[in-house]
Amino acid sequence: MATIRSLFKRNVAQNSSNNNELNVRPTNNTSSDILSTNTSERLNNRPTDGYISASTLGGSPDNNVDSLRHPLFNISSAKPHRQFLSCLIKNSTTMYKQDDEQVNDENICILDTKLPKELIFRIFSFLDYQSLCRCAQVSKYWNTLALDGSNWQSINLKNFQRDINGTVLENLSIRCGKFLKRLNIENCKCITDHNMGIVASHCQNLERLTVKHCGKLTNTTLFYLSKNCAYLKHINISSCHHIDDQGVKTISTSCSHLESWDISWCMHITENGVRILGESCPKLTTFKAEGCTYMTNYAAIQLGKHCSKLLFLDLNRCSSLTDDGLIGLTQYCLLLETLIIANCTSLTDNTLIALGKHCHQLKKLDATLCSQFSDVGFLALAQGCHLLQRIDLEDCTTVTDETMRHLADNCPNIQNLTLSRCEQITDDGVRYIGSSVNAQDNLRVIELDNCPSLTDISINHLLACQNLQRLDIFDCQQITRNAVKRIQIRFPNLKIHAYFSPRTPTPTPHATTSCSACIPSCCSIA
Repeated sequence: MATIRSLFKRNVAQNSSNNNELNVRPTNNTSSDILSTNTSERLNNRPTDGYISASTLGGSPDNNVDSLRHPLFNISSAKPHRQFLSCLIKNSTTMYKQDDEQVNDENICILDTKLPKELIFRIFSFLDYQSLCRCAQVSKYWNTLALDGSNWQSINLKNFQRDINGTVLENLSIRCGKFLKRLNIENCKCITDHNMGIVASHCQNLERLTVKHCGKLTNTTLFYLSKNCAYLKHINISSCHHIDDQGVKTISTSCSHLESWDISWCMHITENGVRILGESCPKLTTFKAEGCTYMTNYAAIQLGKHCSKLLFLDLNRCSSLTDDGLIGLTQYCLLLETLIIANCTSLTDNTLIALGKHCHQLKKLDATLCSQFSDVGFLALAQGCHLLQRIDLEDCTTVTDETMRHLADNCPNIQNLTLSRCEQITDDGVRYIGSSVNAQDNLRVIELDNCPSLTDISINHLLACQNLQRLDIFDCQQITRNAVKRIQIRFPNLKIHAYFSPRTPTPTPHATTSCSACIPSCCSIA
């Protein structure tokens, strides 16, 4: 066993850092990335595509079980990065060779003879990709085991978007074969329909596919998937601008197991495409359509009518939606847990009343910039949705302290509360939250940016929230440094984001009054 430990120490642990940290050069995002500062991503700490993703609203319900079994390469230099990709291009059976110490042949023989193949396979199943590549250099026997397709069921190439071309993807799909279940090629802009045809023909057990921002892909890719990947459950075609209703129809009618669709920023998918999608995918639990201006009331009603199992719905920036669409949808989607309707400025209190009446399982709501929502609507919501955990009311400018009272009285599970730029919130509103026994135990995050009426009294009320982890008070001009210090002393681990105007220096008789220090400053206290 000492030999085994020594061998693994040299060939797996050597030069390896934290498996979850990627040291890959960041690449520039496209303009649509900026537009798509997706609320579901901004609100979550988990990626939404089932690999590593987040939205202050938490991710879609299926995301928690789809994280990668192996974190993608932990590369500390460009050389092994290029060598690995070169290996894939050549479809070689031997990974790049390292110049470190060579493994003793005697040790290899002992390990191969003492451990059965099944046990080595089991050990390899816990390794990250870079460690697998190192193990592939130990011997021909280990090379065969390490590069076996069963160890490569989840592939995330998002961070290698500059290096991944069609040949790499094709050879990788040939190597993985039917073992591959999850593939993420987000932002790999060189990938074409032909390349995806090779992937679909070899990886017929594919369950999750992310091709976000793969701008060359068209309906043809969805045709290949429909013919070969019958087990597909999750597909993300966000910002694939060449895909339209015909492509949606092709894959929806063939892949009956689809549970998650992301068509965000697909500007050529119309209400008819959404209708077809809903009719063909009755098992749908997650649907994201951020920025889809063709997401009309008719589309929303048809989606709800045919997809009553929906748990996660993202309609951020669907500017065509009005109360009629949301009221019709909520009548069918009684299981809805997460709803993002940020920037849907035409919605009124009638939408909140419908949510309170029908969606009693609702846990997360993002109503950012829904400026027509008022205390009347939030009263109905709070009385009907007692399970609410996260609610974002940023820029809901008509909301007052009454909404805080309704939430404190009716929603005992609230953990994250965003009230940024709710200018009518006062110290009394924060008092309702701070004096709630449930909030004192459960509240984790409260954002109070740009609430000009708040004073140090609000900070005093929050001293009762013993599990508070983050407090945002940017531009709360009446809150002083002393109050911030007081709560920081009470909760040393509390992260406080605060802004204080600079002090104007006192002029002296023989000095000028100008001072370079008179520059706004921002402080983050952790």
